[in-house]
Amino acid sequence: MLRQITVSIDFNRISSHDDLLAAMIPLADLERSDTLYLEIDLNGSGLIYPDLLLLLVARVEGLKNRGVEVNCSLVNLAPNSSRVNYASRINFFDFLGIILEEGFVRRDRQGRFIEISAFTETNIYHVFDEIMRILMVNGVNEDMLVVLHFCLNEILDNTLNHSSPEFRYGAGTGFVIAQFFPTAREIRIMIADTGQGIHAALTGHPNSRFSDLSEPEAVSRCIERGVTNSLGLGFGLWATSQMMIKNQGDFKIYSGSSCLRNGELLESPHWNGTINYLRINTDIPVNHIEIFGEKSDQLDMFQEFKDSQFGNLENLW
Repeated sequence: MLRQITVSIDFNRISSHDDLLAAMIPLADLERSDTLYLEIDLNGSGLIYPDLLLLLVARVEGLKNRGVEVNCSLVNLAPNSSRVNYASRINFFDFLGIILEEGFVRRDRQGRFIEISAFTETNIYHVFDEIMRILMVNGVNEDMLVVLHFCLNEILDNTLNHSSPEFRYGAGTGFVIAQFFPTAREIRIMIADTGQGIHAALTGHPNSRFSDLSEPEAVSRCIERGVTNSLGLGFGLWATSQMMIKNQGDFKIYSGSSCLRNGELLESPHWNGTINYLRINTDIPVNHIEIFGEKSDQLDMFQEFKDSQFGNLENLW
C-alpha cells in the first residue's frame, strides 16, 4: 500500500546531530513510490550549523535514490531571515528542490567554507583540495596539517570504497561540508553517506577477518589500528581518532544505531549509512610524529601538496 506522510523538521527544537536524527525517525521505513511531504522550519534566531543541514540533505537524497517521492517546503518563513540566507548560501535549498530568490550578494567563500557538496570519484580530489585550503589558511599548525592531509583523504576514500555493497572504488558516493568558525577557533567537517554502513562494510566482504562482529562491535572497533575488511590497511580512522584526542576536539562516527564519540560507544537514532564528523580546534596543535612516528612519508606527501597549492593560497584574499 502506497503511503503519503507529512513530517515537520523544526530547527528551533534541534541543537545536536542526535536531535535531528531523532526527528527523522519517521522517514526510516519509507519505501519506493511512497510520498513524503517534508516541512522545514528555519524561523528563529541563532546559528544553524552546516553539518545539521547536510544531514537533512543526505537523508532526502537517500530517500529519492530509494524511489521515494519527496516534496520539501519552508514553513513560517520570515523575510530577510539570517538562517534562511545562510541555508541558501550553502546550497541547502538547491538539493531540496526549494526555489527561493536570494536577497544578498554571494561573496567568495574560498578558505572559509565549502557549500553542501556531493562527491564521487570524479570530483573527490577537488573536494579534498577545498577542505585542505580551509585548514591551511585558518591557523591549523603544519604538523597537524600533515595528519589531516592523510586522515581526510582516507575518510573521503572510505566513502567511495566501502559505502556500496559492490566493494568497488567509485561505487559509493557521499556528501561533505566544512566551515571555519573564527570566534570559536574551530573548523567543523562532516562527511556522510547513505550507503550500507560500517557493519555491512566491515563484515560483508568475503575476505574480512571480522565477519562475526555485531553492529555495535563493528562501529566500536572501526577506529582500531588494523581493523579493515581487507580492502585497506585499517589506518585512517585510527589516525583520525588519535589526532582528535590530542587536539581535544570532537570526533563522531554514526552508523546504524550506534554512535562512537571520542572512543565511547553510544546508542543513537538510526542512520542508514555512515557519518564522520570532526570539530577541530585550530589553536591546539598536534605533532604528526605522535601519530606516525619519526619515520614517515606522510610529511613528504603533505609538503608536495602544499607546494602545489601555495600559489592558490596566496590569492585567496
